Amino acid sequence: MGTGTSGARHRRGCTRRVAVGTGLALAVALLTACTSDSKPASTSPQVAGPATTASAAGSAEPTTATDLDAGSETTTTVPTSDDRSHVPPSTGAIDPGMTRSGESVVTALPRDSTETTEPSGTSETTSTAESTEASTTSLAPAIPPYTSAIYSDPSHWVCRGDMDDVCDESYPLSKVATDGAATAVPYVVANDPPIDCFYVYPTSSADATFNSDLTADSEIGVTTLQAARFNQVCRMYAPTYRSVTIAGLFGNTAGNFADGWALAYSDVLDAWKSYLANDNDGRPVVLISHSQGSFHLTRLLREEIDPNPAERDLVVSAILAGTSFQVAKGSDVGGDTQHMPLCRSNDQFGCVVTFQSYRDSDPPEPGALFGKPGATTASACTNPAALAGGPGTLDNSFPNGEWVLDDPAKRAAVTTGLVDLPGLVTSECKVTAEGYNYLAITVNADPADPRADDIPGDGTPNWGLHTVDMNVTQETLIDIVRHQSAAFLAAHG
Repeated sequence: MGTGTSGARHRRGCTRRVAVGTGLALAVALLTACTSDSKPASTSPQVAGPATTASAAGSAEPTTATDLDAGSETTTTVPTSDDRSHVPPSTGAIDPGMTRSGESVVTALPRDSTETTEPSGTSETTSTAESTEASTTSLAPAIPPYTSAIYSDPSHWVCRGDMDDVCDESYPLSKVATDGAATAVPYVVANDPPIDCFYVYPTSSADATFNSDLTADSEIGVTTLQAARFNQVCRMYAPTYRSVTIAGLFGNTAGNFADGWALAYSDVLDAWKSYLANDNDGRPVVLISHSQGSFHLTRLLREEIDPNPAERDLVVSAILAGTSFQVAKGSDVGGDTQHMPLCRSNDQFGCVVTFQSYRDSDPPEPGALFGKPGATTASACTNPAALAGGPGTLDNSFPNGEWVLDDPAKRAAVTTGLVDLPGLVTSECKVTAEGYNYLAITVNADPADPRADDIPGDGTPNWGLHTVDMNVTQETLIDIVRHQSAAFLAAHG
């Protein structure tokens, strides 16, 4: 791994390790929405929140909060945990960024307990790193000297390039074919990769206050679920920030939304500046985020990165999932960014990948938060499976569980914590009559084969498949980063 300000790796204390273990215990339960040995009659497995989340509920009335876009004066109705008037009986309010199923919440990925070694000549990522290492040199920082009172302390990062943390672990995956046969995919944590990733997690804190504190708990599990697997291609930086909590988002604790949202963004900005000034050393960087994190990174792009050539030129790409990134109508720029366009090919860099997933059969309706157009702009959608446009097939990283296969013997053969179901999920960017742009997800069910006929992820109405935005696209996104980083390095070599 690379070195940061301290020049040495820091090992996490036992408190953080225990927090991760707690998340793993929940993950072991895994997606139990389809748990019978025969396929369920339902076409859509329901997702429900655990009693711990429901007990935090406050008023049964919806809470009207400002739109999660600093530049908007519109409002959006956010359902509270007890607002079940329009929610199917087995569905609780969404905890963005977590995959709900049955009585459990998948909050982290099970880590591989075995040492992972690189098969000779099989690692595209490592070979790319080795071939470009000689041409990747330390450059002048993109910003002047900057010292953060918060982020100079390594304990305020979930992951850093100079620490031993959850982003250094292996999270292997198996591909489950249409006949139910499972094939483990080689997993290699990149050794000294030539690029960084900067990740901002979604709403995930269970703190009782409006904004979270700076001690990561459930945020660690979400980071493993959404971002840690990018360690195959990049060195990960993930700050702990004072996010608006689940209780704050759903109106179950007192607080001013505008002030709380501004505090969260100020931390993201502070962490970014600290990273650039002290850790980046001129290295290319990929931005990754989901939900609340994506709204903050969108603002960071709009106000800080896109207008600043020195910062903008470092960005391989920005992956903003589960948000409403704006572009000028009929254009790939002109809304939230004036220089960085939408990505339209796997070898394009300096661009934005953004999407919000809904079932093709259940598109966003007026009032939806994600995919919402602006007054004079359009909400963008880029299909990770076909950046140039049209439909494509997604590779996934769903948590393993009984829902994956209806044959117990075949299920027992899948020993990894994650699965990809090749060919099961296709996607295409579509737009509704009201202008909502979204990633339409189609599940290609085959009742004759032993694999699942559906995927989990549905939650509160009009939030689509928000909880699995990253799961349903992750393997495809990692492959995009591989190609984009190779193109970036070749162009700057």
